[in-house]
Amino acid sequence: MTKQERLYEIQKCNFAAYDLLLYLDTHPCDKKAFEMFKELVEKLKMLKYEYEKEFGPLEAYNSAAFGSFKWLDSPWPWEREANI
Repeated sequence: MTKQERLYEIQKCNFAAYDLLLYLDTHPCDKKAFEMFKELVEKLKMLKYEYEKEFGPLEAYNSAAFGSFKWLDSPWPWEREANI
């Protein structure tokens, strides 16, 4: 997968997990939804780990795991090519 494809997968998984989180705020006893939420959280962790292993940190806080402040190695959002 390309860098953009991996970011898109992370975004989709993060959106679904957050949507379930909001649902669980009002339906905390829904065990099926909670199981789905846990699965999505684990998938999101895996997707982020795989991305960072190949492309570097997604967030500045994760730079500590790389032994240097690699956060600045990537282009800023406005320096990236537009995918329109």
